[in-house]
Amino acid sequence: MADISRDQALTSMRGFLTSGAFSDLTIVCGMDSYKVHKVIVCGRADFLARAERFGGKESQSGTIELPEDEPAVVKLLVQYLYEGEYEPLLPANDRAGTMHAAIAKPRRPTVDDKGNVYNYGFPHYCGLLGRKCHAPNLCPHHTCKMEYLNGYGCNFRCQAFICAECNNPPQPPPPSLNGTSDQLLTHAKMYEIADKYDIVGLKDLVKEKFSRSCKHFWNDEEFAVAAHYAYSTTPDEDKGLRDIVSTTISSHMEIIEKAEIRVLMTEFNGLALGVLDGVIAEHGLGQKN
Repeated sequence: MADISRDQALTSMRGFLTSGAFSDLTIVCGMDSYKVHKVIVCGRADFLARAERFGGKESQSGTIELPEDEPAVVKLLVQYLYEGEYEPLLPANDRAGTMHAAIAKPRRPTVDDKGNVYNYGFPHYCGLLGRKCHAPNLCPHHTCKMEYLNGYGCNFRCQAFICAECNNPPQPPPPSLNGTSDQLLTHAKMYEIADKYDIVGLKDLVKEKFSRSCKHFWNDEEFAVAAHYAYSTTPDEDKGLRDIVSTTISSHMEIIEKAEIRVLMTEFNGLALGVLDGVIAEHGLGQKN
């Protein structure tokens, strides 16, 4: 019953926006105009509330013009102000309740049952071939040691050894998503406009949708385009989308071979550091035990 009532209220809100009934404010961007309602939009957009509160030309004319913004992005912004969502929508089963929580990758064990620290130093080389290894406790699946009659050992002859089990763990399926890879750039632009106009709750929604999109489209060319836009339009201290970009790259290190990703990491030093931090966290390096 609650879901039905919520859907009916949302339908009414859409109807007011579409018809312009009882509108007391107009938002104009390019050739587009929206007959909106102050009680709705000013409560969710501090910029609009300030424009009305201080009685400038916007307050007198009843029109707020946004000439510097993209009409397509403003259209999605207005949709969000009325619906709490924007296209492409999250799957219906996620919109009804809390947003999807990303499935965390299982953390690697850091020590064995004797307290010896795993170093996960792949690719691994034994220091003195056939004689000794300076970092033998690699991971739960391999410890450098001499081979005995009833056991296994590498005889300290590892050369560029990589543990297949540690470096190819089972991956959870990506979270459900609607739309195609071009939404990556859309989300980056929505994050920018959310910050510009102080839109309540929009940044959190964008982060969820951008994160899901990256999990689906990390290997598409649109990922690098959206990542560049996100880093170009946010300050260093705003980690909202930046952390998602760096985490995505550190989870899929093979894309570093792409020219566009190399350009990104060269242009934005913070991205390279973020990727390094992600690799360190994933491998459990730098932890004190």
